Amino acid sequence: MSLPSTSVAAEQVKLPPDRCAGMTPPSEDGNTDEDENHASIRLDQPQQGEELAVDEQGKIDLAGVLHKHASMVDVSVGDLVTTDFTLGPPPDDVSGWASSWKTRVRPPELGVNLVCSRAEREPKRYARILRSVTVVDNIPPSNVTGLTAGDITATTARASWGAATDNYGLAGYEIRVDGGAPIRTNVGTRSYAMTGLSPDAEHTVSVVAVDLAGNKSSAPAAATFRTAELPPEPDPDAELKFAPEEGGAMASWQPDLNGDVTYRAFLDGQLYDEFPLKEYCQDAEGNPADPCTAESVIKYPIEPLDALTSHTLRIDAIREDGTKWRDFSGEFTTTAAAPPVPEEVTQQVSSEGLQCAAQGGDFYIAESVRGSVTLPAGTTQVFPGCYNAADASCIEKYLPPDGNKKLDCSDDVTELLESVAPPGHGPSISSLSGSTGGMQALFDPGNLVQPITWCAQNTPTCTLLLAPPAVAAETAAASSIAAAVASWVVVTIVGIGIGIVLGVLLAILFPSPIAIGGLLEYPIHHYDNFDTYDDWYLEEGRWTHSLKVYAQTIKTTKEAAGRYNLPFAWNDAEDSVLRRAIDQACAAQGQTGRSYSPCGDDLAVYVPGGKNYKFRPMQETGTHIVEAMGNGSYPQPPQRSLWYGPGRSVGGQAARNAGYQRNWFYTNPKFAGNACLPRVIGSGKTCDEFPFWSTDQAVDLSGLTASLKLVPTTESLPQAQDISSFHSKCKVQDNERFIVLPIKPWVDAGAPSFGFRVNGGGASLCMEPTL
Repeated sequence: MSLPSTSVAAEQVKLPPDRCAGMTPPSEDGNTDEDENHASIRLDQPQQGEELAVDEQGKIDLAGVLHKHASMVDVSVGDLVTTDFTLGPPPDDVSGWASSWKTRVRPPELGVNLVCSRAEREPKRYARILRSVTVVDNIPPSNVTGLTAGDITATTARASWGAATDNYGLAGYEIRVDGGAPIRTNVGTRSYAMTGLSPDAEHTVSVVAVDLAGNKSSAPAAATFRTAELPPEPDPDAELKFAPEEGGAMASWQPDLNGDVTYRAFLDGQLYDEFPLKEYCQDAEGNPADPCTAESVIKYPIEPLDALTSHTLRIDAIREDGTKWRDFSGEFTTTAAAPPVPEEVTQQVSSEGLQCAAQGGDFYIAESVRGSVTLPAGTTQVFPGCYNAADASCIEKYLPPDGNKKLDCSDDVTELLESVAPPGHGPSISSLSGSTGGMQALFDPGNLVQPITWCAQNTPTCTLLLAPPAVAAETAAASSIAAAVASWVVVTIVGIGIGIVLGVLLAILFPSPIAIGGLLEYPIHHYDNFDTYDDWYLEEGRWTHSLKVYAQTIKTTKEAAGRYNLPFAWNDAEDSVLRRAIDQACAAQGQTGRSYSPCGDDLAVYVPGGKNYKFRPMQETGTHIVEAMGNGSYPQPPQRSLWYGPGRSVGGQAARNAGYQRNWFYTNPKFAGNACLPRVIGSGKTCDEFPFWSTDQAVDLSGLTASLKLVPTTESLPQAQDISSFHSKCKVQDNERFIVLPIKPWVDAGAPSFGFRVNGGGASLCMEPTL
């Protein structure tokens, strides 16, 4: 980190550690208390205050002369130190000196840098020369090649291009669509999804590369393409219509009483279900129609399905004698939940954050919160969003991060970080975990700003990135392809702890719990305020994952109950049930084989409600999950506790591999006499199973037959939306174990579902209730 001006006070610039510490760089006019050169070593290039441009290899040249009684030690540029010198004869006019020396280095950052050269004349007695120079990069990156537009529809297309090169380093690419506002991507992202295009029209897209100095390619790459025509409006007379959703689709058609007695549904060529005419027949008001007339409509839910998947449905209408007399088919694509952060925002922040670090910026503020963060006095702007503080002497000593450290010093940047900390000066809650490239992009929406460190890979060049928690999390998750390394900053009462490798997600730090009688002791209670604790110190331990699950569940239910005026409140009895359920769920998720066990690392938790996360009714479905897991007590039989921790199975593949069809409860004679048989025709009810079909415990894969219950057909798609969104928003991978945590009073209150994720530092929401 350094300042962009050539006139810089020494205390504003980080001195090379243990090399020229205590020295004052000469001023621009050369006046200084230190000799510009020394009797034992000369620094001829660069001169004080000189502007140095990096060459085609991103390097600068340093040179000088060495006295015959001295030996070279090192030369540093900022934090970069080299001992790689080329020695030669001295210049003709300095014959009393022993040799010339020169070296070439890549400066760690652009802007103002301190150059320190050292020689040793006597053991441990050093001759030092310190100069301040400004490093610039005037060479633009290469032009982008290979720009194409593909995946073209009526309103969308995707631009893709080849990698550009640069002498010092790329920050990313800038895209313009039809000459509009520029959109940035980071250095590792070479495609962009164009949306909102006019159909059946010519469009242009152009791309330039942007380097770490802000230079752009001299000639933009450009491509022209034409969008497709809008697809025809759905045929109102079509036999089969679809209303796709996140986790499924509602298919509808008109019955033909001349021959329709039974329907067979084939999804993607496989038999999906067989049901009589009256099963899903509705009148104009959406009520079960009995009798089913020609004016009625068949409303058939298809679920659960994964988001953004295309499917084909064929319906065969069967006569009373069992022969097919007509069929009709159609295609549909399920929708997807909107991402918590638009891709454009993540790309811009990661690209500009890296550029800010390369230009010596002390901190970068994401555009959406620039008006909410008060800049310290004396702050200067490097470019919009990137700033230098008047005093960054404290924070600079700890960058790049190395392990867990607490800062007991203070400067303008540390005070800025404390000013954006949550109440009680606790950690800013975030929710990333894992090493670079393997982070889960989660967040806690309760705080304004989450600070992280943003460092260029293989260099000591860092800046502090201040962004909304969701943006910070997504940006850090993209750090590996942005040629950067992200780590977290935790703001405490007395200073700042840096580099929590697994993230800092929850604003409470406690010692490990004590095992008592097989149950975990929780040193917190449902009536505690988790946002105002002042016990933050890193050395006092951190939460076990079980406590994180508990705290996030309590916190989310309290906030939602207050926000939506729900008839729900915790009491000691329900609190005890929750703790016991968490202990059992953690044992199931970890597959420990024990009744109670702490949770493992990196897990997702789904809390069902009487409504789904978008407040669509699923009261009886939520109640079914509660009842299947003991109705607020212990699961019966006890082996059902395994159902707390199912593993995701995309498309129900685990059950399919075992030979079970989707509607096994209707068709497989092994399960005759179950709670859903005989089918109650025209009742508006459908069979609900728990564990879900899309897990590895569906049907009887856990050794126990799944619990079955008739619930309103109208609840099928809301729950499918819940599960699909949970998998997507909380990034639950195929075969990954997650926790289902039913809370009876929460469901009874008609409260919404939600989901969160737990990892090394804490827990935070990934599927937030949204009214």
